[in-house]
Amino acid sequence: MEIVEDVVIVGAGVAGLTTSLGLHRLGIHSLVLESSDKLRITGFAFTTWSNAWKALDAIGIGESLRCQHNLIT
Repeated sequence: MEIVEDVVIVGAGVAGLTTSLGLHRLGIHSLVLESSDKLRITGFAFTTWSNAWKALDAIGIGESLRCQHNLIT
């Protein structure tokens, strides 16, 4: 008997896309829904706590983000 699980993620922000990436790496397919009809690439500030960086490091994208953005300590 095959078990089929459908995962729908509402919101294509940092949390939604990170969740989708993590599931994908586990072999679980997901559908990400976003209400905005276009991508926004300006007016962006990424502020997060140290435990969020640990999660981003765990899925392998933390260092890439650090290299692309100024860090405030």
